[in-house]
Amino acid sequence: MQTDKDLFNLIKESYPLQPRQEFVSSTEDKLRQSARKVSRRYMMKRLSYVSSGIALCVLAFSWFFFFNGKDIVLNTLTSLGANETQDENIRTIEAVLQNALTGPSEELKEIINQTEWIEPLRQYEEKRYKKYFADDSSYMKFVNSYGAVLMNTPLRNGYQLKVKNIEYEKIDAKDMVYSFSVELQYQKEGSELWEVETVNGQANLTKEHKLEGVVIRINDFLGFLEN
Repeated sequence: MQTDKDLFNLIKESYPLQPRQEFVSSTEDKLRQSARKVSRRYMMKRLSYVSSGIALCVLAFSWFFFFNGKDIVLNTLTSLGANETQDENIRTIEAVLQNALTGPSEELKEIINQTEWIEPLRQYEEKRYKKYFADDSSYMKFVNSYGAVLMNTPLRNGYQLKVKNIEYEKIDAKDMVYSFSVELQYQKEGSELWEVETVNGQANLTKEHKLEGVVIRINDFLGFLEN
């Protein structure tokens, strides 16, 4: 950037005649005055920007601390975390219910028709359920009550089951307990008609989104299929 002195020397060099000393002094004073005005305007503009920024920061902090801005931010973050946890829990419950209430599958039919079916059935259940449970105890309770056992009645009576829709409700936030309602479709072998029954239940989960216990209230429906 050129200084006042540089500008003054440039004028002197470009002037075709040797100017009078009075003219030189007067011109130099005017240039310096103009430069000072430009400099003042530039500084005022910068100060204006800085002041505006400070004012906005003060307003933002005032809103944050005195007008519940902090609470809104914290509540939003908490809500996002809670939603993510709930989504993960629901994915766990849904995977187990889909596996338990859809079937009997062709794979299961082949297993139970084998002479040595105990080990294949154990592997079949482990593959479908074990990873969703908190420990061996909770897993064994489930497969002994439901698992492949649940499909005995549909197999004997020639029915096919299929999950149509599942609704969830969190009933205990602290202990992560969910109730669920399943729209369960069923079809008799040889029929083209699918009918719908509602089955309810409850699931308890750990903080790691693993199942500690599951209750599926399906006995009345299975009794209906028997008749």
